Amino acid sequence: MDTGDLPLYFLNPGELIFTKNPIRIKTVLGSCVAVTLYDKVNKFGGMVHFLLPESSNRSISTKYGDIAIPTLLNKFIKEGSKKQFLEATITGGAFIIFDESEIFFIGDRNIEIAQQLLRQNDIRVVATNTGGERGRRVVFNSSSNHLDVVMLEGMHLEDLYSK
Repeated sequence: MDTGDLPLYFLNPGELIFTKNPIRIKTVLGSCVAVTLYDKVNKFGGMVHFLLPESSNRSISTKYGDIAIPTLLNKFIKEGSKKQFLEATITGGAFIIFDESEIFFIGDRNIEIAQQLLRQNDIRVVATNTGGERGRRVVFNSSSNHLDVVMLEGMHLEDLYSK
């Protein structure tokens, strides 16, 4: 099946998608991080896009990595996946300066929480495309575990919709 034939869904910051059906999931990242999980036996796929590493008030919002990654993992487990079947990718976490008076290294912290949580859950990371100073446009194929990453010169609205 040509990947262009698969439905394309846009993943907004703070959201996640889990699917048993072959689809493509697209998102655009700056300092945010996207983690994909893929069950190589059952052919399930999913992606989460989080903005911040940790929830300070134990929120249940998936805009935080410490909530988003376990939430996505639990969706796989509920559908019969075993951790040893799962493969992960980590993308994003760029060093983006919006205000030079406030530099928090959010991208680095987002990458660290993703690595830590996947390691704690014995999930094998098969690819990373992280750091740097540029945003990324990411498209994940949930049926093949293929991740297409395009580095962006700047963050513009048209980046969300271009192929």
